[in-house]
Amino acid sequence: MDILLKLRVLIWVVIISLWGIMVYQYLGEEEAPSRPGMAHVPNPYKALPQSPTIMPESAQLMPDAAPVLPEAMVFLPRPDAPVPVLPGTEIPVTLPPPKPRPQPEQVTPVPDLPAPAGYSKTETRHFTIFVEGPRVSDETVSLLENLHGNLMLDMASFSPWANDERVTIYLFKHQETYRRETGRPVWSGGATSIRKRKIYLYESAELPGILAHELCHIYYDSFFLGGKNNPLWLSEGMSTLVQVERGLAAPVWLHENLAVLKEGGGYALADLMRVSATSGAQDAKVRLWYAQSYSLVRFLLHTRQRSAFYHFSRHLRDGKPVPEALYRAYGAPYTSVTALEHAWRYDLQSSR
Repeated sequence: MDILLKLRVLIWVVIISLWGIMVYQYLGEEEAPSRPGMAHVPNPYKALPQSPTIMPESAQLMPDAAPVLPEAMVFLPRPDAPVPVLPGTEIPVTLPPPKPRPQPEQVTPVPDLPAPAGYSKTETRHFTIFVEGPRVSDETVSLLENLHGNLMLDMASFSPWANDERVTIYLFKHQETYRRETGRPVWSGGATSIRKRKIYLYESAELPGILAHELCHIYYDSFFLGGKNNPLWLSEGMSTLVQVERGLAAPVWLHENLAVLKEGGGYALADLMRVSATSGAQDAKVRLWYAQSYSLVRFLLHTRQRSAFYHFSRHLRDGKPVPEALYRAYGAPYTSVTALEHAWRYDLQSSR
């Protein structure tokens, strides 16, 4: 009897342990019971005309490279359709093998500008700000600090340095001055040096959204400095999500492209993830790629506790391939990019 009793106890211990592992795998670590709400993001420049920019400059990292976006959309079946994809729906693409993405300043260096003559300087807790004119307005300071607080709701674990170190902002009055001082092209609305933690932009109605996007590149992409991998889809998807949800400034093209994705359009995730540059691709294809990257990152953030997304990013930084990083962070059923694609598309279709 004693042996049987011990055996039963041992079996129950194993069962309870396995149950605990499954709960941890699916739910992750508990987050803090409460998180501060978002601050209002004022836009002191809303009366100005909109910038003519098509996409953030970070979409144009390699101006001399051939476009590596797929030449056509891949239309996938609904999640409840037979798998694999029906013959004839896949469009062959030729893409280079994935490789670590160079940082923006390694390809198109941003000049390390001194304090320009005639510019005012102000230091806040999180920023050093240079603006064209006699003083930095309270509205500009409020915009920056509120954006910082909102971004830290998502970025605190990726950029712990941001609590004590400042980001430098160069805010030009006009696009012409910005282009003359930085040498950026006409479509550029802002330029960022991740390593130097500097952002260069000019006043426009789109400024809060551009700021949120570029600040995210500094706070999130800096997490990958010195690492082995920083996928473009992850960087741009996260920055677009922050622009929408923390900067409260959704790009005008986002809604229509999300509608395309809900109807089953878009790129196969394996193709989306292999893209390392978008320079030279058609605007419509780039916008769809951005929308899909945003949608995928949003799914990854919300499908488990947020700590799972942190661990996924960390595993990628440490050189793990996407399938392994995915399974280590999220567990079953996320054992491959294909499994992620079916789960993401099912969620997208179910959210109608």
